Amino acid sequence: MARQVNLYEAKTHLSQLVEDAARGEEIVIAKNGKPMAKLVVLAPADEDKPRKRELGQWAKLMTPEERAYYRSDRFLRDWKAMDAEIERDFEESINRPLEEPEQEFRWDDTFSTPAPSSARKKAPRRSGRKRAK
Repeated sequence: MARQVNLYEAKTHLSQLVEDAARGEEIVIAKNGKPMAKLVVLAPADEDKPRKRELGQWAKLMTPEERAYYRSDRFLRDWKAMDAEIERDFEESINRPLEEPEQEFRWDDTFSTPAPSSARKKAPRRSGRKRAK
C-alpha cells in the first residue's frame, strides 16, 4: 500500500522521501487530500561504490613519447629548473627600479560617461491638496 503525504510535508522532508522511494516504498504526494503526484524510482540505485576518479584524462591525447616524458625523472628536473628560472626572474623584477612612463596620462572629457537619462529627470511634484470626488 502506498504512503500518502501532504505537499508541505513532502517539501520539508523531500530527501527522506526520495530515500524511502529508492528502497522500494511507494509514496503519493497529495494536495488538500487529493493525490497529485507519485514518487517512483526510475532506475535501481547501484549499491557498488562509485568508480575512482581517473587522473590524467588528457593522457589519451598524448603520444607515447610524451606520456613517458611526463612520468620520467627528467620531467621533474626540468620542472624544478623552470621554477628556479621563474623565481630568478621575479627577484630581478623586484630589484629593478620602476621606469617612468613616457607620457603622462590625463583624464579628459572623452573618457567620461554621461549619466543615464533617467537620472536627470526629476520626479513630478505632488500637490498637497486632495482631489474632489
